[in-house]
Amino acid sequence: MPATIDQATRTAVTARITTHVKRGWPRLGTPLVRFRGQFCYVDAVLPGHRQPQPILRLRYQGSADRWDIGIYLASDEHYTESELPTSFGPKTGTPEQGIDHTFILYAGPGTQH
Repeated sequence: MPATIDQATRTAVTARITTHVKRGWPRLGTPLVRFRGQFCYVDAVLPGHRQPQPILRLRYQGSADRWDIGIYLASDEHYTESELPTSFGPKTGTPEQGIDHTFILYAGPGTQH
């Protein structure tokens, strides 16, 4: 697995995440997407908050369409790939699946896509 994510993938994934959040959770505004090493972090302004809050961490699996999905646990202030409820689907997927599986826990159901 590459230690870092190439710039073309970063740009494409940022656009995909931003578009998906604006379409599915428009009340949250534009997400904050950042990269570090093999990870992509996504924050959003949740209802009742003024600043972006951590929501999701994606671990790169060598393709823009394959990531391990990790949710931010505010209670412990860390990300985990093992705490995502299995009822929400696989723990590996696209950035859009990561958004769908984690944002619903923090922000409630999104709009119809």
